[in-house]
Amino acid sequence: MADLPMPRPNVPPLPLSEYKVLSVDIYGTVIEYKAHVLGSFRPLIERLHRPSPYLDSTPLTERSDSATKGDIEFLKLFQRHEDAIKLELAEKPLRFDQIMQEIWRRIAADLNVTTTEEEAAAFGSKDTIASWPTFEGTFEALSYLSTRYRLVALSNIDKFAWNITAASDKSSLGEIFWWKVFTAEDFGTDMKRADDAKLEKLIEYATSQGFDKSQIIHVAQSLGHDHAPAKRLGLSSVFLIGDGPVWGKEAESKMALDKELVGYAWRCKDLKEFAELVKAAFGDS
Repeated sequence: MADLPMPRPNVPPLPLSEYKVLSVDIYGTVIEYKAHVLGSFRPLIERLHRPSPYLDSTPLTERSDSATKGDIEFLKLFQRHEDAIKLELAEKPLRFDQIMQEIWRRIAADLNVTTTEEEAAAFGSKDTIASWPTFEGTFEALSYLSTRYRLVALSNIDKFAWNITAASDKSSLGEIFWWKVFTAEDFGTDMKRADDAKLEKLIEYATSQGFDKSQIIHVAQSLGHDHAPAKRLGLSSVFLIGDGPVWGKEAESKMALDKELVGYAWRCKDLKEFAELVKAAFGDS
């Protein structure tokens, strides 16, 4: 993805030393969860009868760490069920652990695989959520960035899950100085607008504290959930490639560029690389 052209920025970018507020998406950008979700579901997947698209072990790319075609198909299934549950229960949302348990039940039913309530409860447990780690170098990068910007955690996942993640020794996010933390409860019940709503809430809060929208920069991996709404709202953004290549995201990235859906001004391998750019901008060693 680093070889793809850069898009036209949403707004003319400022020098990195001139931004005041830095918001960071959490799950998928800071927290690595895809491989861990797959690992949790592996016993269920292995009960499927062959042939099954979810058992296809063909590597998606030539990378040595590439996900398989079966992995990708399963994550799509997982995402469909998560999205459906959130839409169904928008007015009376379930807690995140309960959503996870319901995803387990629905996937098992979808695949016609026998399961138990104990397995569903285990997948939706605090231990499972706490086991999701940050990407390598993330804690150090956030620690530095918090000294240069007002740091905002921004997530469509609820406060219950955030509190577990923040307290986990797999992430240590609770040790970071966050200027503000926004979670799903802060963005209203219109799930179809959740992606725009979270960035609108960020802008509303920052401007209420005396900062201009032009002084905010949003850092995220997801093109659809973060960078597309950032473009719609005229917000500066940084695209972190992260583990996207492992999961075959090159085609999605190219499509977003071809359709001019995104307008990030920086593209970095990970948060550590972005922090190095910020250090250079401020003249920090």
